[in-house]
Amino acid sequence: MQKLVQTWRGSYASIRWLAGAPLMNLRMARATDQAHARKILIDYSSRFLETCRVGVDLSGPTPKAGQGCVVCYNESSFIDLMAFCKEMWDHIDRAAAADLYTWFPFARSAFRRLPIDFVARGNRDATNRTMEGMVDLVRSGERVAWGGEGRLSGQDGVRRFKVGAGLIAMRAEAPIVPVAFFGGHHVMPLASLRARPGQLSIRFGEPIQTAGIPETEARDLADHVQSVVAGLYEAARAERAENHAQVQT
Repeated sequence: MQKLVQTWRGSYASIRWLAGAPLMNLRMARATDQAHARKILIDYSSRFLETCRVGVDLSGPTPKAGQGCVVCYNESSFIDLMAFCKEMWDHIDRAAAADLYTWFPFARSAFRRLPIDFVARGNRDATNRTMEGMVDLVRSGERVAWGGEGRLSGQDGVRRFKVGAGLIAMRAEAPIVPVAFFGGHHVMPLASLRARPGQLSIRFGEPIQTAGIPETEARDLADHVQSVVAGLYEAARAERAENHAQVQT
């Protein structure tokens, strides 16, 4: 019975999100300003999490406004994306997203308001142009979010990071801020409609300096950032296990 109820919650939240996405995009596109557009997205994402009975806690040293950086993170499931949309806008100025979201009506106009830049998969020239635009923005003091794995991983852990975030940071001579999302795979795994009540953790790590690192070391830098994020992920797992043990005793 419990599994059936959890599947119903997850199914209802997912169907409502998909059906309502075009209207949400239209509302964001018509928003009076950036803050209004972000509030629409935050409220919409919050309703998804509340329906699934999932809470989010955020910890660690968050980047300050005006201090340009690249925020690099992992994502295992769709519910991690909902947590990102709800919690991260106080700590970033701009984000990147796969262009598959342009399949939703009004997405391009809506995402410009946030702003979120689309990354064209399979189009290297377009991706390079997006990255160069990000470099200029980071140099000007913006905090840019760029996913390390390039997609939802669907696994309990951190997949190999791509070099994009590191290249942006190196070219802008700005730090990378590592962030780990933990718990999404456990409460609602990718491709599952079952939403287990629980808690999702977002952990910010200490900035990783990139000034002076040559682009020939982009792969090494990506591996290092991945290792740091994986460490934050495992620390969140250990803390969750410890808290669970304390509750049981």
